[in-house]
Amino acid sequence: MIDVEYNNFLKFPSEFLFDVISDVDSYSKFIPGCNSSKILSGNDKKFIAKLKLKYLFMSGEFTSEVNCDREKLTIISNGIDGPFHSLVNKWYFKKEGTGSAIKLHIMIDLENKIFERILQKNINKILSQIILSFEERIDLIY
Repeated sequence: MIDVEYNNFLKFPSEFLFDVISDVDSYSKFIPGCNSSKILSGNDKKFIAKLKLKYLFMSGEFTSEVNCDREKLTIISNGIDGPFHSLVNKWYFKKEGTGSAIKLHIMIDLENKIFERILQKNINKILSQIILSFEERIDLIY
């Protein structure tokens, strides 16, 4: 099982970061390796989304239930279908001065343990690329 946490400070308001990260439909436009991103059903507080991802020779698609709580500034995604036993992503946003502290906590238990070991070795690099992609997207539209 992979259990990793990422913390950072960004110069943007928490509500804006929340809006950009909860816009799953746009992920395929800017996240490397995300070939497709689509909200299948639901509303802005709770929805079902499907992503198709590719990293090196690994690829797959997964479906998640995403809960967005604007009051608490949290986004929690639980995998419901895909090549895993469990998948949980938790985003937390906290106002700090003129910006925001962000925390991303990811827990993944893949079915294929060979892929899981490869992912484990590269998870920090992958997360850095994804966070950088979000930051570039935020800079572009803010």
